[in-house]
Amino acid sequence: ALLCLTTLALVTSVTSGGDPGGALTFLALGDWGGVPDPPFVTPRQVATAATMGQVASELGGDFVLALGDNFYYEGVRDEWDPRFQDTFERVFVSPGLRGVPWYVMAGNHDHAGNVTAQLRYSRHSPRWHFPHPYYALRLHIPGSNSSARLLVLDTVLLCGHSDDFGLGDIPEGPRDAVAAGAHLAWLRAQLEDAAGDSFVLVAGHYPVWSVAKHGPTPCLLRLLRPLLRRHRVTAYLCGHDHNLQ
Repeated sequence: ALLCLTTLALVTSVTSGGDPGGALTFLALGDWGGVPDPPFVTPRQVATAATMGQVASELGGDFVLALGDNFYYEGVRDEWDPRFQDTFERVFVSPGLRGVPWYVMAGNHDHAGNVTAQLRYSRHSPRWHFPHPYYALRLHIPGSNSSARLLVLDTVLLCGHSDDFGLGDIPEGPRDAVAAGAHLAWLRAQLEDAAGDSFVLVAGHYPVWSVAKHGPTPCLLRLLRPLLRRHRVTAYLCGHDHNLQ
């Protein structure tokens, strides 16, 4: 799988490294989940991991936002699955990434396996943070009174599964309409509560708009885009299409 890597100099209170410039920085990448056969990593993933470490050392990196499809092609079996080591722990080993927390979401390939196991892996790794299928992070810009909020979504829970192999394949609706409704209600409440924040970031696996293979996600155009516009959300970060747009 191709890997996306985006560097964003925006900013959060997860825990700031105390940058005297008053910025908090993070790296975001999606669709990074290796391959299902030994050695489970690709040269491109190893090179991307090394560059992430270099960027974090030179520019700062307070956390990594993992935008889903963490393990190809069918997620993990349980919280002791060796893929956690082969695809994550033994790959992102640069000194610049040491001690940097990862905030994780699930993509469609993760939902093909055991997402609960990825949640539980948070108990095994000090840098893997996946507390709930969707969650909010309160962010603080160092040296300022500005605050920010990052809302991490589960767009597969909201919109349904996609097998990812058909051209233009789109999710056809949630498997659990009640759970999807609860997720949407949570998002609405979080956005209302974020009215006083200087920056509001929303992140999900599926794109709202995309010019690449999968194209836009109709479910998110219907449910999410009006909320992003109404609440003047600063940015929406996503993966799924294997390129940088």
